[in-house]
Amino acid sequence: MIIFTNHAKKRMRERKILKSQIIAAIENPESAESQENDLKILRRKFGDKILELVIESGKNKVIVVTLYWL
Repeated sequence: MIIFTNHAKKRMRERKILKSQIIAAIENPESAESQENDLKILRRKFGDKILELVIESGKNKVIVVTLYWL
């Protein structure tokens, strides 16, 4: 299950990031870094841009905290 914070939903609209791109980045990231507090940073390239997600993962769920293009 993927849950989007209100902040992440707002950023999706502002930055024109598709839900399908987010799912692809979560399911098959090109890089992943663990952070403090159970946060992870995932990256995946789409064309000439790189999508970066900050997520919190737990049992059977992923919470998308924020997302942006690099």
